[in-house]
Amino acid sequence: MLETAHILALFSAVLLLIAIAIWGEMLGGPLLQRLDGARASNSAPANVAIQVLLLALGLSALAAALAVVDWISP
Repeated sequence: MLETAHILALFSAVLLLIAIAIWGEMLGGPLLQRLDGARASNSAPANVAIQVLLLALGLSALAAALAVVDWISP
């Protein structure tokens, strides 16, 4: 069970790095041009980054729960 917790924690860390990469790309990316000439940011990458970040949070919580269960159980 501890090996499963380690694998989930590793996968969670990879997802966290992916979310950071998506967020960083969003900050440096081009702005959208509106019809009135104003510029606006593209919020689609931010939504993807939030979803990946929440998935990483869920996997890390599951990994922590598995590690605690393995620590408590004889």
